[in-house]
Amino acid sequence: MRSARLRSRGFSLIEMISVIVIVGVLAAVVSLNVTSPIQGLIDLQRRAELVDIAETALSRMTRELRLALPNSVRDPAMTGRSIEFLRTLDGGRYRAQADGSLGGAPAYCPGDADPLDFTAAADCFEALSMVGNAGLIEGGAADEQDCIDGDSDCLVIFNTGQPGANAYDGDNIAGITGVSVDPGPPPVAAITFTRANAGTPFPLESPQQRFHVVDMPVMFVCDTGTGEIRRYAQYAIDPAPAVPPPGGAEHLVADRVSDCRFDYAPDASLVTLSISITDDGETVSLLQQVHVPNIP
Repeated sequence: MRSARLRSRGFSLIEMISVIVIVGVLAAVVSLNVTSPIQGLIDLQRRAELVDIAETALSRMTRELRLALPNSVRDPAMTGRSIEFLRTLDGGRYRAQADGSLGGAPAYCPGDADPLDFTAAADCFEALSMVGNAGLIEGGAADEQDCIDGDSDCLVIFNTGQPGANAYDGDNIAGITGVSVDPGPPPVAAITFTRANAGTPFPLESPQQRFHVVDMPVMFVCDTGTGEIRRYAQYAIDPAPAVPPPGGAEHLVADRVSDCRFDYAPDASLVTLSISITDDGETVSLLQQVHVPNIP
């Protein structure tokens, strides 16, 4: 009986305390070894998210800046935290001399020999190369004011950004009234336009016979007060727009923005974009340079 009672006794208080201490020591050792890798993983995930936000914003801005009309990039607020440009939908080379289409060959512009007439305020001309996005061009303009207001796409020729050849001032833009495409062979596109509101033809010819089709102005605005970069589009073309511009469409490009800088060097045709994203006391800064074609 005595032997059975001794065998059925539990742990003593000292034994229990010893076990608790040992388990605590083991838990502390394990915690030290596990917590650091877990925290490192959390930090890595946060860093990757911040880099992704900055990279996505820079990629979006870079992709659209490469579509900018030559000599249309500017900082409307003159603060280094806004950048605007006229986005081209398509372009090509216009016919400068008649191709003899009135002599029996198909005429793509009725009653015309298909060159662009720089003495006329309204005309139809044949593109020397196929217009790839012809189906996306919005026509139907009554004059260039319709494309300035965003109701149709604009035809722009030889935009130098200087007085007399500045698309923002309406100097060298026309409203596109229609686009016709003949799949060929050979494929041919003809564009009809009007500058009836101004009553004057295009002021300058392009030495390379280039034309551009502009679909809208685009503006990126960085606000470190709200910590956001936003994109604005589909608003009216304005020589001196408000920042941000009224009307149009607005989209969030990046949040958690702690700093930013948009610099444009026209002599080098180079845009430098820098963005800093901050979260939980950690900041990631990325810089991107974009070459914009400025040959009109």
